[in-house]
Amino acid sequence: MPRLAAALAIFAALAHPAAAQAPADFYRGKQINLVVGSDAGSGYDAYARLVSRHLGKHIPGNPAFVIQNQPGAGSITMANTLSNVGAKDGTAIGAPQSSVAFERLLHLLSPGGKTANFDATKLNWLGTVAQDTFVVLGWHLSKVKTTQDMLTKDFVIGTSGPNTDGSLIVAVLNKLLGTKIRLITGYSGTAPQLLALERGEIDGSSMAYGTVLTLRPNLHRDKEITVLLQIARQKHPDLPDVAFLPDLMKSDEDRAIVSVIFDKYQMGRPFFVPPGVPAERVALLRKAFDETMKDPALIAEAEQLKLEMSPLPGTEVQALIDRLYATPEPMVKKARMLLGTEK
Repeated sequence: MPRLAAALAIFAALAHPAAAQAPADFYRGKQINLVVGSDAGSGYDAYARLVSRHLGKHIPGNPAFVIQNQPGAGSITMANTLSNVGAKDGTAIGAPQSSVAFERLLHLLSPGGKTANFDATKLNWLGTVAQDTFVVLGWHLSKVKTTQDMLTKDFVIGTSGPNTDGSLIVAVLNKLLGTKIRLITGYSGTAPQLLALERGEIDGSSMAYGTVLTLRPNLHRDKEITVLLQIARQKHPDLPDVAFLPDLMKSDEDRAIVSVIFDKYQMGRPFFVPPGVPAERVALLRKAFDETMKDPALIAEAEQLKLEMSPLPGTEVQALIDRLYATPEPMVKKARMLLGTEK
């Protein structure tokens, strides 16, 4: 009987090699490629590198991490690559810009969203390090001092280009609230926009609140900028008295449209593995990600780097994407028309 039991055990292991291989056995000695869909030195890159220095400690077998940058088309290049030709065994993780998950919904980067050769609902989302709050801010010398001022006074805002977050926010404010914002594009990132504010080239800007705190905390501390409006799933704890975009909407329909466009900020700085990764390995990586977000060493390093943290588990990120893609098509079409991505 002992020989028969041993033979059956060997047969079971051969029949189900993935199940027989313990997680520590799989990842021991392995390398995980963390592919960032943005340039080195960007905010997304900073968060990805932070996670890469700590996540391996929480994965059985302690695999090594290697960062690879694959920018292009707002992270679509990276997401297409990982989804279609990337490793399907849990050794390739993507760190995209959050907008990429909604390209098939809002068509911000290509006509009909056709350059996105993946289904965001089928990606395995591990979680996010930080949920974004975007703000509209004004320079202290600007005539615009309050949200109400934006309705009656000319206000020049700088941003990187069309279909960036700053441009989308301006489109929504001008069309739904009747603000008088004039947009100047062409600034290569947030740091040049802040410099343009100081030079008096523009009156204001729109960017992630965490970026302001990271790049130029003195501007907020010394009241050289005023935060006029916040756009997020919920108010930022630092900004309890700052106007909240959903509260300014004139109808339930307008609030629903704003939700379709801007709830993506809840994803903030997300991570995923492609379709095809075994479910038990996805669960393992999600658990490791959640543990990493509570790691005192990671939290201390994030504070040192001035990187805001407001983590969200992978199951909640997945639920957010599923919910937005379940939005009735007439409402999605209205959102696209507002953004100018559909006639």
